[in-house]
Amino acid sequence: MYRASFAAALLAAGLAALPATTLAAESCDGVGAELATMVQADQAIRNRIDLLDQLSAPQQKLAGYMTLVDRTNTARLKTIVARCGWPAREKHGKQAEDDAWLLAQHADRDLAFQKRALALIEEAILARGDSVDRNFAYLHDRVAVAEGRPQRYGTQLYSPSGKACSLEFRPLDKREQVDARRAQLNLPPLESYRKMVLDLQHCPAAGSDDYHYAPPGV
Repeated sequence: MYRASFAAALLAAGLAALPATTLAAESCDGVGAELATMVQADQAIRNRIDLLDQLSAPQQKLAGYMTLVDRTNTARLKTIVARCGWPAREKHGKQAEDDAWLLAQHADRDLAFQKRALALIEEAILARGDSVDRNFAYLHDRVAVAEGRPQRYGTQLYSPSGKACSLEFRPLDKREQVDARRAQLNLPPLESYRKMVLDLQHCPAAGSDDYHYAPPGV
């Protein structure tokens, strides 16, 4: 399982490293499959990260691989967007649209590109005549936190104490307004969401001070 997952990560890195002359000649028809491969690499690494054991040598090594995959995926996604525009649901399908969002969500080392992706996602939503969706909400909060602004949707948490099972929300807009926006998107209330994240991290029911936390972000 691990060998196959790591092979997927290396494949994504190889895609991102293709020369510009090759990329320019490529069609946009295969964007969906390309994004799916990149997401496979993204998730293969993240599925092996143990948030309750991040100080161990194997986990530190995986964290380094995750940084590599994120950097290469970001570079590749930027090339795709420059060549083909933002992956459109109408042309490439909903899965490709979601995959592009996930990769942008993890492009934390390129805030300018994350902001560009957010604008393109909003443009696509408005062009369809839709309201903002969960993808927009998560990336909007990601950008807001990076810029030191309060979250509108309450999707980003961290640990002020450095303990894995002691999570708090990054600064929020007025809490009742945040919960109201979440309800509009069929997202759970803030406290229910926090408990869900703790469960995903396999935290003991009462939390624990025995673990250290370095958030990779959602």
